[in-house]
Amino acid sequence: MTLDAHSRNLREHRLKDVSATFFITKSLQPKKPILNREATEVIVSAFGFAAQKQRIYLRAFVVMPDHWHLLFALKEPLTLPKFMHDLMSYIGGKTSKLLSSHETSWQDGYYDTVVKTARQFEYVACYVEQNPVVKGLVERPEQWDGSSAKRTDFITESWPYLYEEE
Repeated sequence: MTLDAHSRNLREHRLKDVSATFFITKSLQPKKPILNREATEVIVSAFGFAAQKQRIYLRAFVVMPDHWHLLFALKEPLTLPKFMHDLMSYIGGKTSKLLSSHETSWQDGYYDTVVKTARQFEYVACYVEQNPVVKGLVERPEQWDGSSAKRTDFITESWPYLYEEE
């Protein structure tokens, strides 16, 4: 039996179809601070749609001028690649004119981390919502329009997929 050890074959099944909490970062390349109010509203509405249509459990998000973060868990039967493809098909289509006029685009992939513990979950949620404060854009997280600190109506209260501290 020969195995093709090419990296694409290793990546093909890197995320098992198990319930998990994910922390995603998606950036512009090259990074340019061009995500305006309209683009932010598109991205936030996409997150809200996914939560309201029972596609995801949503805990935290922020849309910054050149990237966004999302802390969420998938509901069955979605996989992370399928969800991200659907999400970015919508966001990409709605933001393409703005991005191309500034000679930038969404990065090809995304950065993903599986959040395993309640401690890590709380840290990531805080990190996400504090991002505009740390960058000096607002004084308090709830002042940032593109954030779950302000848009609490999208947040899932009980959280299904966390493990005890290791």
